[in-house]
Amino acid sequence: MGFINRIFGKGKGAPKKNEQGSVNLALVLLSEASLLDSQEIMRAFREFAAPDESLQLETDDGKQEQEAMLFFKFSTGGKSVVALSPFPVPEGEADQVAQFSLSSFANDWKLPPHDAYFLVTLSEEGESPPAVRLSRLTSLLAAVTKLSPAVGVYWGNAGATHSTDFFLSVASEQGITPRIMLWSGLSIARENDGRLSILSLGMKQLDLPDLLLVAGESSEGVAIETLYDLLAYVADRGEALPEGDTVGRTAQQHLPVRYVPSPVDPSTKVWRVELP
Repeated sequence: MGFINRIFGKGKGAPKKNEQGSVNLALVLLSEASLLDSQEIMRAFREFAAPDESLQLETDDGKQEQEAMLFFKFSTGGKSVVALSPFPVPEGEADQVAQFSLSSFANDWKLPPHDAYFLVTLSEEGESPPAVRLSRLTSLLAAVTKLSPAVGVYWGNAGATHSTDFFLSVASEQGITPRIMLWSGLSIARENDGRLSILSLGMKQLDLPDLLLVAGESSEGVAIETLYDLLAYVADRGEALPEGDTVGRTAQQHLPVRYVPSPVDPSTKVWRVELP
């Protein structure tokens, strides 16, 4: 997220709480620069949003706007900016993290070239749970993606760039369980003993530690599904699991939780769960 940090200043690319509230953002990558109609965005938003959520253009005259920068407010609180940039994301930053999206594992998807992008932000002053904020941003991103010549969605704080089809398919479903796949990318490696190792990349957005899931040979086929099930569980819970607690996908499965240094940043702790 170095590029986003340069736009907002050091540290502002990541969601944080301050006197202005919480800010989340992502980029819709475009094959060409293209303006959007605000009324169409508001209609498309309702296709993806929760029933009690709607979007309103923040303007005095109520006219249909088609500008490079649009300002919206949510019926449930919060404000958004949808801003067009007629340039690609510099230094290949969006391309580099496409490999960490779950969509890259389907048909070996690669991010197509992009020449522009929409910056989409959500800022809130209230105390909405992080998962609620991310879900609102997801719905707005889906609306912009559906209406534009999008080739992918670069969610820097998720550590991933998603394919358009994958993003729209997941965003069409409500709830934490499906949408967590958009909020956190994953990095796959091997332990020294050959076991599969999967690290989540986006849980900081939810004020939670990332998960390092290690799977034995017999569990490799369900490892990714298990990872996202466990992430959704703690996201819905709203707080990290304590050291020594147990988790599982069934009532009979009791997998101990341990906290260890992150394999990508030893100064950060992640929770580690091992599948037999």
